[in-house]
Amino acid sequence: MSISIYYTARRPQPITEEEAALCRRIANRYDAQYPYGELYEGFCIYDLAEERDEWEQDVIFSGATKLPPEDPLLIAQIANWQLDCLEEITNVLPGAQWRVYLDDLNLEWTEGKRFRFPE
Repeated sequence: MSISIYYTARRPQPITEEEAALCRRIANRYDAQYPYGELYEGFCIYDLAEERDEWEQDVIFSGATKLPPEDPLLIAQIANWQLDCLEEITNVLPGAQWRVYLDDLNLEWTEGKRFRFPE
């Protein structure tokens, strides 16, 4: 059984092309520098160009990354690696309200405090 980290950012102002490109570059850099052996799944950013429901119109960034079904220590290390990537991305999207969760578990994710798993 695998688990995933899900992340969504909402903001009244749409994401700019420059912001979106920088988010992709950050995710690609993290995937390229992945230190835990073979990359199970890269940092996934959903394509938000498709038509969205009315309640999704303020979503500017969204994605999910599946974690490998390995031992708990490795899961925590990989989750923290992906959360570090997400933290860099949050710095690119000022004023966004984030929701970050691990399957059904909400992770505390605010401007001043980021969630980390104990290793």
